[in-house]
Amino acid sequence: MRGPVPGTLPAVLRILPGLCPALVFLTTLWPLCEEPGPSSIPARPTAKGPVAETPAAKPAPPAPAKGETAAGETAAGKTGGGNIGAWKPIFRGVEHATAEAKAPRPLRLHAVRVDLTDPDIDFLVTPPNRRRAGQTDGLKTSTFLTKHSCQVAVNASPFRPVGAVEGEPRDILGLSISRGERYSKEEEGRGVLLIDKDRKARVSRPPVDMSKAYNAMGGFGLLLEDGRNVGEDDALHPRTAVGISKDGRYLIILVIDGRQPGWSDGATTAETAEWLRSFGAEQGLNLDGGGSTTLVVSDGKGGAKVMNRPIHAGIPGTERVNGNHLGVFAKPLK
Repeated sequence: MRGPVPGTLPAVLRILPGLCPALVFLTTLWPLCEEPGPSSIPARPTAKGPVAETPAAKPAPPAPAKGETAAGETAAGKTGGGNIGAWKPIFRGVEHATAEAKAPRPLRLHAVRVDLTDPDIDFLVTPPNRRRAGQTDGLKTSTFLTKHSCQVAVNASPFRPVGAVEGEPRDILGLSISRGERYSKEEEGRGVLLIDKDRKARVSRPPVDMSKAYNAMGGFGLLLEDGRNVGEDDALHPRTAVGISKDGRYLIILVIDGRQPGWSDGATTAETAEWLRSFGAEQGLNLDGGGSTTLVVSDGKGGAKVMNRPIHAGIPGTERVNGNHLGVFAKPLK
């Protein structure tokens, strides 16, 4: 074995006293260099930004402005979150509200609440044509509103055939009564909305008592029955629905846009029921949806304003020629 290089040992002995304080300091840092366990690894920034933290509680929404009342928030919780606006008067006895959601998918909604205790409120279901094949003449919802001078109009019952030409005959599926004249019979499995001459409204399953019905229209299945959600986790579509508040004072009209990725994807009937309930409904009915879904209000100048974004034939903003509508008459605010 080779010995040490001559002269090295004295050199080491000369510098050792100076190294001792540094060695003592390093021993105090040694515990900090141990690898932490999974629960002790701190969050730290990445190149794309900080690690997400648990979000703080959302602040309470601002109080509604004068003349507005807050809409409910049930659907926001049940369908993954949403922003539900306040009710805003648009005519005497008629209010409008909007809602938006980003989860579980983009959704945009419009709701109208009609005060059935207002003596100036009146209704019209599309009247029969009486003179040609079919039961009604197809119209766009905006055309129906301007033709009959309504303040609000919404598509209603399912019908056939689907076409793009106004004035062509349509057959209505399910019950239709227009101001006391019944021109389409109720069908098993199709719920109905009935409105008496004194504006009392109800949603029911067949068979129904039509003795006092002045306007009535059929739809598909019920959505809410005594406050219970009876919708299904079915396909996503644009939706039109109506509901009645628990005290019977309000008729609620709801439309949900759909089939428009990034704008509004549509809803199941179970989700539609939750949204309808969030706006105050205790009873609810699913009406014709899909490309038929359209809500229109009067612009006060003889014209019509389409509130939602209908999607007939897959084209956003295009109205369908529908076979059946519900119109609302109301006085201006001033």
